[in-house]
Amino acid sequence: MNETPASAASLLTFLAERGASLSPLLILTHNHPDPDAMGTGFALAYLAEKLHGIRCRLAYGGIIGRMENQVMAKTLRIPMNPLRENDLKRYAHTALIDTQPPFHNNPFPPKRRATLILDHHARHPRTQADFAWIDETAGATTTLITEALLSSGLEIPHRLASALVYGISSETENLGRDAGPRDVEAYLTLIQKSDTKALARIQNPPKPRAFFQILGLAIRNAFALRGVIGVHLGPVPTPDRVSQMADFLLTHERMRWSICTGRFGGKLFVSLRSRNPNARAGHLLRRLLGLGLAGGHGMIAGGSVPLAADSTEGAWRSKEAEVTRSFLKALGLKEPLDLQYPFQA
Repeated sequence: MNETPASAASLLTFLAERGASLSPLLILTHNHPDPDAMGTGFALAYLAEKLHGIRCRLAYGGIIGRMENQVMAKTLRIPMNPLRENDLKRYAHTALIDTQPPFHNNPFPPKRRATLILDHHARHPRTQADFAWIDETAGATTTLITEALLSSGLEIPHRLASALVYGISSETENLGRDAGPRDVEAYLTLIQKSDTKALARIQNPPKPRAFFQILGLAIRNAFALRGVIGVHLGPVPTPDRVSQMADFLLTHERMRWSICTGRFGGKLFVSLRSRNPNARAGHLLRRLLGLGLAGGHGMIAGGSVPLAADSTEGAWRSKEAEVTRSFLKALGLKEPLDLQYPFQA
């Protein structure tokens, strides 16, 4: 493990020293990848192949759920591949993107040593890698790989620049959430090289009927209490609907926090959002769900809790209520926690 803090220069040095010995390299994002993970993986593959001829396969567990993310992958021709059953055995070298081995949001064996890690979430104490660039000071992992690309001197194609721009903007809500000077600099450098028409198509895709059904459910069943708004969505078609609705609910003018849950694949997914840059949402959700089950930053956090395969409806509801109650108490709210349902007739 590196004794000195990693940087763009140290990533380039690592790739140069290991060179073709890393080929073929499996680049694995977290499950249900978002634009930050997809853009970073796309850029790492480009960097490794162009500089050192390292053959790469970009893979993910779960599904690409949100229409914006599907359109991003299709429009920018990002070669995202569902992880195959034997990929982790077939590839001797794996790069983890926007995640770490002990986290529960990827299929990588938690005790296995990764070849390379690029991430902007808090470092897990049991994370192991030949090279790890884990930097919480960046608002997006795409910012890190952008710094490496710019340092490499490689020409950045329009498709790749567009993927990185969208990765940064989506992760930081257009530089308004958990973004710092490095994110702004990376964005402003890349936007000049990007395809703005493609970005417009990605940001405003046609949405399926199911999206509006969940949106209606989120509004209809939303609860509120003293500056906190939330909803339990129940079963969802994709886990990223949970974070999407948490973002949406926080746009309510009187709210300071939002919490949203959804059930998918035997897990209860939880998303927190805050208007306060110093909220430490990631720290709060890790405390509520457990180390490795949650992650995040100042204003956003997400995680999941597994439930038994034969869990009853009552068990799901009990866990939803427990998470909400623990969250409200962590914010300093005291019993009775009398939730209001402001949008119900």
